[in-house]
Amino acid sequence: MNIISSLLDKIVSNKNNTITKKDISQFKDPLILSISILMIEVSKSDDSFDESEKLQIISILKEKFNLNDDQISTMIKIADEKNEDMISLYEWTSIINDTYEYRSRVDVIKSLWDVAHADGKIDKYEDYTIRKIADLLYVKHEDFIRAKLN
Repeated sequence: MNIISSLLDKIVSNKNNTITKKDISQFKDPLILSISILMIEVSKSDDSFDESEKLQIISILKEKFNLNDDQISTMIKIADEKNEDMISLYEWTSIINDTYEYRSRVDVIKSLWDVAHADGKIDKYEDYTIRKIADLLYVKHEDFIRAKLN
């Protein structure tokens, strides 16, 4: 837990720093950024970016994308800033649609549910946000429900 705690401290301390070109150049793959932005969007949709949700996002980034602590800290910083400036989810879901096959898009929805479940409750705004993202990712309703229940 000590590593996670220091990573969270680093994320919080970097929150107000501006993003450098070097930070962005670490992430030439816009797919990881897109998924990170969507996870942050879900976690903030209930007006509370809970620590358990942050930990879940960190876990997903480590597990699915093999990012190290510095990369995760930078990715969350970039994704959070992009999330604040976001006008539409389409910009980010279109990258996922262009990159992923159907089953992988369902896995993205599963990851979003994992973030929403992290604090032990699903808020109606989290549900709405994930439903909207699932529609933009052309995920069938039955797979949306399965992802929610797993």
